[in-house]
Amino acid sequence: MTAVPPHRPAAGRHVRTPPPVEHPGGDTATDDRAVPAPEAPTAAGAPRLPGQGVRTGALPPLPPLDPHGTAPVLDAVTAEPPAPLPDLAVLRTLVRDAARRAAALLQGHVPEAHDTVADAVRFIVGTGGAHLETAAAHLGVTPLRMRHLTAAYHHGGPHGVAACLSPRPADPAVLAGAEAAIRPLRPFAEPPVERHRDRLTDRPAGVELRHGPDGRWYPYADRDGVLEPVAGPHRDPVRAYRAARLALRRHR
Repeated sequence: MTAVPPHRPAAGRHVRTPPPVEHPGGDTATDDRAVPAPEAPTAAGAPRLPGQGVRTGALPPLPPLDPHGTAPVLDAVTAEPPAPLPDLAVLRTLVRDAARRAAALLQGHVPEAHDTVADAVRFIVGTGGAHLETAAAHLGVTPLRMRHLTAAYHHGGPHGVAACLSPRPADPAVLAGAEAAIRPLRPFAEPPVERHRDRLTDRPAGVELRHGPDGRWYPYADRDGVLEPVAGPHRDPVRAYRAARLALRRHR
């Protein structure tokens, strides 16, 4: 079989080339120019966001900070939150308390360390005693116990709360020295002062001293059969004992 040769134009004949293809963008290209493939979507089935209207560059500056300013957004919420969240009044008080503490930190005031119980008591003291029963239920104590804790915080801060809680181990030599120091002040020589961990109890006098984690002695006075924290904690056990006796005389 004879092969058919390819067609060749005759010599000297003008060969016409195809005209360029006009693109919508105004650029011209011949029909043999490669067409770019369409971009892949950013995610399967997700539409591509338009490029128009996207802000670039630096963010706008923050407004000036006013640590003493008000936050009207606190009063803008009127619906009660769902359980088990606290009610709206408590939440507002919590936010205001957090704002006050943040302002104090910004001004360079470093607060004392608080554990969970001491911080709850601090919150109640800061609200003037509001929500005391709610806090007592949260901590699992009676309202009377909560009042004692708030009084202890008034007199000694978080260390006063620690002294008001369960007895902790104390140096026996420290207890013996304090007992010897208060012995001349006792109205009755017998029975002897009771020692229990970090506490010295003079039952006939109605006085108890509790050694706090800050090294101070916290005075307690027996009022109607209940030991209550009173003012006057001091590193000198004699001063603390006298403060408890003074509180008893004022109570009568």
